[in-house]
Amino acid sequence: MNLQELEILEDDFDLFVALDDHEKIEFLFDATQIGLEASVLKQIAKLDTKYDEMTSPMPTKQIVRSSDFEVGNTRLNVTLTKTEVYLNSNSLKAIRKFANKMFNDGLLLWPSSTKKSIFDMYRYFKAYKIITRGAPISSN
Repeated sequence: MNLQELEILEDDFDLFVALDDHEKIEFLFDATQIGLEASVLKQIAKLDTKYDEMTSPMPTKQIVRSSDFEVGNTRLNVTLTKTEVYLNSNSLKAIRKFANKMFNDGLLLWPSSTKKSIFDMYRYFKAYKIITRGAPISSN
């Protein structure tokens, strides 16, 4: 196929415009050698890997949710991430009670080695890693 016989349609032209000069030459060469469709697919694959390389080093934001609960007469702060649960309270009994409640609700928890920070305003702190989420456990 010659360059004179090459017909680039609107969608292919949009891809062609997105390429840099070196890639445009490669695109035209491949279009004449292996065909327009194969050349388009090859350049799309290259742009896809280039985009993945640009976005992968960027850290993803971790979604954190924090709520206050009242367990008996004690306030309990629960901070929940995708993989961990942090419990803060002035009562160790309230923390244990809430951890048991989460276990009965289907969260399999494992104690974490995370230590209390200066930002934790309550006396007691417990951290748990969420192993898995399952069906609630019956108390019967």
